[in-house]
Amino acid sequence: MNFVRLLAVFACAALVVTGCAAIPTSGPVGTSAPDNTRPDAIDYAFDPAGPEEDAEPEDIISGFITAGLSPADDYDTARQFLAPQLSRSWLATARTFVYEDRPNIASNVGAGSYSLEFAIVAEIDAFGRMTRHEQPRIETVEVTLQEIDGQWRIADLPDGTMVEESDFDAVFASYPLYFYDPTYTYAVPDYRWYATRQSLAATLVTALLAGPSPYLENAVVNAFPEGSALARNSVPVEAQQATVDLTEQVFEDAPDLRRQRMKQQLELTLRGINRISSVVMTLNQTPVSIGDQSGEFRTVSAAPSVGDTQIAIADDQLVFYQGGGVLAIGNLQDISAYGPRDPAMSPAGQDYDNQYSFLNRDRTQMVMVVGGEAEPAVTGQRLVRPSIDVHGWHWTVDSATGEVTVVRAPVDGTVHDKASRTIASDWLDDLTVTSFRVSLDGTRAVVVTNDGAESEVLIVGLVRDSNGVPRGFTEPVALQASVPASKAVWDSASSVIVYDESDDESVSAERLDLDGGSDLFTPLLGMTNFASGPGNRIIYAETPDGVYSRVSSVWKKQDGEASDLAYPG
Repeated sequence: MNFVRLLAVFACAALVVTGCAAIPTSGPVGTSAPDNTRPDAIDYAFDPAGPEEDAEPEDIISGFITAGLSPADDYDTARQFLAPQLSRSWLATARTFVYEDRPNIASNVGAGSYSLEFAIVAEIDAFGRMTRHEQPRIETVEVTLQEIDGQWRIADLPDGTMVEESDFDAVFASYPLYFYDPTYTYAVPDYRWYATRQSLAATLVTALLAGPSPYLENAVVNAFPEGSALARNSVPVEAQQATVDLTEQVFEDAPDLRRQRMKQQLELTLRGINRISSVVMTLNQTPVSIGDQSGEFRTVSAAPSVGDTQIAIADDQLVFYQGGGVLAIGNLQDISAYGPRDPAMSPAGQDYDNQYSFLNRDRTQMVMVVGGEAEPAVTGQRLVRPSIDVHGWHWTVDSATGEVTVVRAPVDGTVHDKASRTIASDWLDDLTVTSFRVSLDGTRAVVVTNDGAESEVLIVGLVRDSNGVPRGFTEPVALQASVPASKAVWDSASSVIVYDESDDESVSAERLDLDGGSDLFTPLLGMTNFASGPGNRIIYAETPDGVYSRVSSVWKKQDGEASDLAYPG
């Protein structure tokens, strides 16, 4: 499937939008990565017209659909096409259909009855969660009109709006809601789509209180208890400070630490609106005390990063690779007998740092390295490259069986003290896993699968118990790539890079943002490995000819002799 490309002409000509975002609007709907400076109010240069005098029913329907492009004043223009009672009850934000082209408007047998047929490429629910359709799906909407004072008006139709794909980027933008990883160390983004309007701050808070998307449920933590709600459907902003008035239930039995985490979560989410720099929580419009900062409170990172040092293989040994140079790892036993390949390195600064894993020559063993000692930890038929998370778990998948195995040695223990467990993965039945990498925050994995005909790039949440022990997976969500994919690496907390390894063919890697955007890289002849990591790290690619670094859009040959490079994680 070819991925979407930008149609920026309409967005910049039809609407003048402060901080206008470039959103792909052909094929499956998507966007480029957000800059976190979007406004919560727009000056519309395009103002759809209300109903004309004596307009025919078909014109009223078409006019209503067009008016859905303007969310100003709670879709005031669109409501002018509705009968008075429906105008008061119609919920514009209940859902949005993004359709491919002009809909069919068919007159039914009954007077004033019409059927609208749309080719839907995406849907957005009331909480901003987008579902993309790989192929357009036909959706029929029934509409009833009636004459009111001699003028046709829509008397009955479902809640929600319909937006043509070519207009989508002029009205909608993606915004990250932020939740916590289970250790309250990292902020995990959950992208939602909204029409930019004056009530955007309240919309984001309402969605945040409702909780994460299904693929993140039980993988992330919400500081707000279930059932939390705004006391009123508004979030006033004055002098760049948002006032969030919440119901009493939110604060009931909530200690200061939890209230501090609530405030931080709100600030992380609302900073995506460029007029907001701070948040005050109120109850009955009276500021709520959050107490002195708790010793357990952490200022979380929404953009975690790894160091510049990578793990690699040289002369059948594990080595560090940095800036094109190779450095031996001290106090490490000779591992050449394994024929090591595809190494992984634990993230630095954690309880389980300075640990490594690698596969043997024929990829039937994952060998774990702790304290310089190496020992086989997992045996399989065709293992994929290991990934080590911030909780010290070493992950691998047997692509022949779909079995997911995790291994960990206790803090201050040896490799001989390791414990392993398999994770139920029914969703991988009948699929061949070709790549599995855990995000730096430990809440998600990017997985590349193949069903024998085509590959798919998936993001899945990792469910853990209170001690951080992996217990299962959430329902995965698919990303849509325009290039063949067999491998994937994390590029940031909100993007991955995919590619299809080849010894002798030209390969283009592609960055996929979790909100749907993409960026194609300059191809390389014979790309066999790709290394990137969160934190604006240098991007590397390998070919049979050696290691290359990416400088802007150009690949530069490196001097260091090493292979199988990987950043921590």
